[in-house]
Amino acid sequence: MKKINRDNLPQHIAIIPDANRRWAKKKGLAPWRGHLAGAKAGVENTEAALELGIKCLSIWGGSWSNLTKRSDLEIKALFKLYESYFKKLLKRKEIHEHQVKVSVIGRWQELLPKSGIKAAKELMKVTQDYNGRLLNFFIGYNGTDEMISAIKSIVKEARNNKDLKVTPKLLKNHLWTGDLPPVDLLIRTGSNNDPHNSVGFMMWQTANVQYYFTNVMYPDFNKNEFIKAVKEYQRRERRLGK
Repeated sequence: MKKINRDNLPQHIAIIPDANRRWAKKKGLAPWRGHLAGAKAGVENTEAALELGIKCLSIWGGSWSNLTKRSDLEIKALFKLYESYFKKLLKRKEIHEHQVKVSVIGRWQELLPKSGIKAAKELMKVTQDYNGRLLNFFIGYNGTDEMISAIKSIVKEARNNKDLKVTPKLLKNHLWTGDLPPVDLLIRTGSNNDPHNSVGFMMWQTANVQYYFTNVMYPDFNKNEFIKAVKEYQRRERRLGK
């Protein structure tokens, strides 16, 4: 791994792993091959985050539309990939040595097959009391869904509490991501020529985020690329609206 100053590290890094399918197409491979290569990149990114001491890493595994509107073959391949990844994480010594609490966020229980749901729940159960680091996977996740869910939950609470005051704290407590710290650095791969967010990804937690867009497709986003993104973050001055 490239040397890096351990000062001024982002505490929470989120990754939107774009361009798996474009990577596969470029190489004349089936789309699921791109997702498989992307999963390997995800392992490298996780290792890099652990080695650096990043407190929280979030990786977007797929939006609701990603996992409902693509071909059955591609979706089934993704579901198998998630299940396999969760099972491997459960056995990785780094997860237990670093006391990494793993969370799966989104509407994944409405989408994954029973075996995938079981693997995710087991991983979360085993790591639920860990307090060293946070590792989050967003599956079947849309930020718009999260916000609508929070609003509905607040309305329900208000029916039983007429004096309820809507505050930032109240809203945060009703979010799926309410327990997560604010995102400091959001990395989107394969998108330097098309820099954008998607379906309000963690819209509350990214209110003051620093974005990093790169043309590097996710399967090629290795440890060195991860370090490059962190170094770019360290060079910036965060004003946070001041």
